[in-house]
Amino acid sequence: MEHEKQNILAAIRLLIAYYSGTLRTGCGYTGNEQLVYLTEPQARTALQYGVPIGIRDAHRTVMGVPVGKPYRYITISDVEHLERWLAISSMEPLASIHADLPPHIQRRMREYILQIMEIECPEHPPPHKPIAPMLGARGDFYNLLCIANRTLRRAGQQEQAEEMWRRALDSGDYYKALSIMGEYVQFGERPEPVLKTGWLGAPHG
Repeated sequence: MEHEKQNILAAIRLLIAYYSGTLRTGCGYTGNEQLVYLTEPQARTALQYGVPIGIRDAHRTVMGVPVGKPYRYITISDVEHLERWLAISSMEPLASIHADLPPHIQRRMREYILQIMEIECPEHPPPHKPIAPMLGARGDFYNLLCIANRTLRRAGQQEQAEEMWRRALDSGDYYKALSIMGEYVQFGERPEPVLKTGWLGAPHG
């Protein structure tokens, strides 16, 4: 069993190396608004397995940046580097899969990290992600956050609901908040409203 586990982890390492091989980091800035964020344990696992990660400045810059790249972006090389940049108040509170990777590769890298963590710590599997009816719902931030929060509580995940609520509110960014919600719930379709009908079958309010 242990041998099989090591074989799986080695295969994931090869996939990570394959998809990271074409990465050419840019000039230290990014225009990417929709990053794939990582919790600190996930970021540490990413560094351990060679997944490229970075931390974005929380505020747009105006002077001295390339056109179309309004955020400073720091590539993280090791755990000490990670801790140092996370401690800086002007930077975002979460690392992300490297912004210079294509979006679909960023999402794939996060899946690899979750697979690694599940293999290495089977006694602490990630909680089941319940389906939240957010697709088609009114798209303002607080409505979507409330739907996700309510879904977690109904699934008996009170601690996850409180953690998600706090992290999403602290994020200060709509797309980052959506990414955080996606760590806890699956985005599902909002059910169609059922029209009430009268005795002749005519709909009424």
